[in-house]
Amino acid sequence: MRVVDMARREINAKTDIAFEYEEIKEGRKVAALRFTITRNARADKPDPLRDDPRLARLVTRLTTHGMTEDAARAIVQTHEPELVEWATTTLARKLKAKEPVENPAGWLRKAIEEDWRPQPTLFAQKQTQARETERQAERERLDLEAKTAEGRKADAAHEKAAIMAYVNSLSPEEREALEQGFREHLTATVPAIVAKRFTGGETWGLDPLIRKQAILLLTDIKQKTTPLMKQLHLQQLLQLNTIP
Repeated sequence: MRVVDMARREINAKTDIAFEYEEIKEGRKVAALRFTITRNARADKPDPLRDDPRLARLVTRLTTHGMTEDAARAIVQTHEPELVEWATTTLARKLKAKEPVENPAGWLRKAIEEDWRPQPTLFAQKQTQARETERQAERERLDLEAKTAEGRKADAAHEKAAIMAYVNSLSPEEREALEQGFREHLTATVPAIVAKRFTGGETWGLDPLIRKQAILLLTDIKQKTTPLMKQLHLQQLLQLNTIP
């Protein structure tokens, strides 16, 4: 009746019906089986061991080796699946090799509860630790790069805002002189392809190289400590049409 018992356990655990059976004997011989089929009340309730194919398979593997269904479910519910998988696979390998295992269900229970998995060697532990150290270093590097990129983006936005605030504070004549002088300065200090991108207006902050030269220029102007000195500096730009 072992085959019938296995089928009963699986059907009762995984389907919306349940059945029990009784043996009808004639003397000592089993002449027939009487089945009683009912609706499986457990099928209406959430059951992770039934609904998760991997966990359901582990329960079946445990019961196949003689463990009761209740015991198998308790084992699967309270231990990591990898451990249960290892134990059932190891037992199956032992039985296939005809190694003596007097009580397979008992062996499984102890192997799982005491975690008989081979422990890694010291060398393997060091390798694992080294790999984890490398992964942590890589995570920190990526995090730093992300923060650096965010910081650069924020700095660029701040620089552009500062440049435009100053340029927009000038009169049209002063701005025109400043832009013309800056064009000539760019021609002498940055690649031609970059210099061509500057056309005044918002292009003051368009390119990092342009922005850098603009900051140098405006810093030089702002270092003229009095409004009069700043005005004289701008007048020089108007007269010379260049940047000193």
